[in-house]
Amino acid sequence: MRDIILIGSKEETNIKSLVVSEIELIEFSLNLNNIDALIFTSKYAIASIANNADRLKDHSWKNIPSFVIGKSSADYLIKMGGTIEYIGEDSHGDGFANEIIPLLKNRNPLYVRAKKIVSHINEKLIHQKIKLHEIIGYENKVKKLDPKLAPTPNSILIFTAPSHYKAFLSNFKWDGSYIAIAIGMTTFGVFDAGVNAFVSPKQSIQDCIEFAQELNTRLP
Repeated sequence: MRDIILIGSKEETNIKSLVVSEIELIEFSLNLNNIDALIFTSKYAIASIANNADRLKDHSWKNIPSFVIGKSSADYLIKMGGTIEYIGEDSHGDGFANEIIPLLKNRNPLYVRAKKIVSHINEKLIHQKIKLHEIIGYENKVKKLDPKLAPTPNSILIFTAPSHYKAFLSNFKWDGSYIAIAIGMTTFGVFDAGVNAFVSPKQSIQDCIEFAQELNTRLP
């Protein structure tokens, strides 16, 4: 059987993990005047606005309807006390943008995002004349790892963000025997040509793990 390893920014208790990056939440001012919608494509963005709200003692963001890219982030938003208006059906950032464009006409949404983003959600919304506001809520920083930590050949590697794949490659050479699993199409889209890769049918870490385990029983 192949090793199954989650490549990400934190350890998981139920799967072997390789932490290749660290999330740094960024402080920002919380001026939500005229903002009538929030856009989140990551749990880290939700954590960031919640963290800043605690720091500034202003929790008005919780009452603003939120547009969230997937169920996992939506569950986290509810846990943090936020209000959901829409949960995306498409796990790809550009697809999610197409879903919410008609819903955001004549509104003033705020997109809380990473410092570096792969998808073009902001560009697509602005192109459609939506009055988008943006704020950088977090940064994904690459860790420098010992080369000896490289996964063994034939491992199944789970990537839950494009940045995790890039952080992995900044530390290790890609072995052609690796199998890659992407949590969604945005992550899948950054894989290099020649990578043997699959997209998880459902977009949560646990679903990725279960898909990897099922795949492991079928692969030679």
